[in-house]
Amino acid sequence: MRYIFLEHFQTSEDKESLEGTISVTRDWSIFQDHFPGFPVLPGALILEAFAQHTVALMLHHRKDKTPVIPTLVQVDRARFLEFVIPDAELTIKVKKDAMMYPNFKFSCEALVSDRQVCTARLTMAFQETPGAGGLDFMGFFLKGGGS
Repeated sequence: MRYIFLEHFQTSEDKESLEGTISVTRDWSIFQDHFPGFPVLPGALILEAFAQHTVALMLHHRKDKTPVIPTLVQVDRARFLEFVIPDAELTIKVKKDAMMYPNFKFSCEALVSDRQVCTARLTMAFQETPGAGGLDFMGFFLKGGGS
């Protein structure tokens, strides 16, 4: 299974924040091993969901058409407050705290039924890819693999 977490999301009018939802379903293969008898969404996948949602927001602030790859640079202040179990609706909220192009800082939170289950601060950056065409990241995320 590919982990594409940009299912449904809405960007704020000012392009400073984004909110998305993910349907965490029982049929995800990760739940076979994590953990048998007590399936729990791994925290690393919640952080991956944060990163994918920040990329969707970053693309609104891209300065030119230079080929770039959005890159996770740092995760700090990560807190895992409750388990996320199958059949949950996970809400992802990301807010741009700072930008010194090509670097961005985001505050992220994940909620289930309006209860906070995870928070973290992510530093992301656009890394140049000289001589390469780059990837269609939105196509990759939204179409499940890009072109």
